[in-house]
Amino acid sequence: MIVKKINYYWRLCATAVVYFIFGVGGTLLPILALSFYIIPGSLYTRQKRTRVLVHWTFRGYIHLLRLSRIMQWKVIGKERLKEPGILVISNHPTLLDVVFLIAFIPNADCIVKSSLMKNPAMRGFVSLAGYIKNDRGKLLIDDVQRSLNNGSSLIVFAEGTRTKANGDISFQRGAANIIIRTKTTPTPVVINCFPKTLSKIDKWYDIPEHKFSLIIKVLEEIKVEKFMSRPATIGARELTKHMEEFFKKEIVLNEP
Repeated sequence: MIVKKINYYWRLCATAVVYFIFGVGGTLLPILALSFYIIPGSLYTRQKRTRVLVHWTFRGYIHLLRLSRIMQWKVIGKERLKEPGILVISNHPTLLDVVFLIAFIPNADCIVKSSLMKNPAMRGFVSLAGYIKNDRGKLLIDDVQRSLNNGSSLIVFAEGTRTKANGDISFQRGAANIIIRTKTTPTPVVINCFPKTLSKIDKWYDIPEHKFSLIIKVLEEIKVEKFMSRPATIGARELTKHMEEFFKKEIVLNEP
């Protein structure tokens, strides 16, 4: 009992520390990124330099999370994430999902909430990296197509936000619309978290009784040709349902 309490309070303190480090690091990272950003080059070249910096920073951060013993993680099929210009479609069970995906994708682009521009720990590097904001409306598909054409790997969370507290996933049509309208075959990434934590309703101090595990599995591309041949709106609706069922099945298969 005493050992469990010591372990719990250690992880609670360690969680506070790593959150603090992320906040401070996110605030200072743009200052370092500017030294790369001001080097002459095209806008895309400068954004790519920033993304590489974010990639290595996040890679170091996830190793810090493991060393702090508040969690453990495993990535299966990570070699698939090194391919340039891929469209990554993922579920979104925890706050850390995008950190881990960027840590394993050298030139990652993301569709992010425009509200992040109000977050002092994130707005700097989000802006310098040129991540796509979700308030672009009809221009969003053009932004996505341009990103993929430039060789960036785009991360899209098909749920649009973090998974519901009860674990049920519900995909929005945004991911399917991107697939259909850019004619890009998606690479599915299934993320499982045990025990469940860092969900949309969890506070940073709502830690589980023991350290949690994040299992990330990168699967082979989903075949979407039959959905491409349909009218875009119909194809997107059918593809959304297909991917949702695919992910629900894979999530269950990856449960320990």
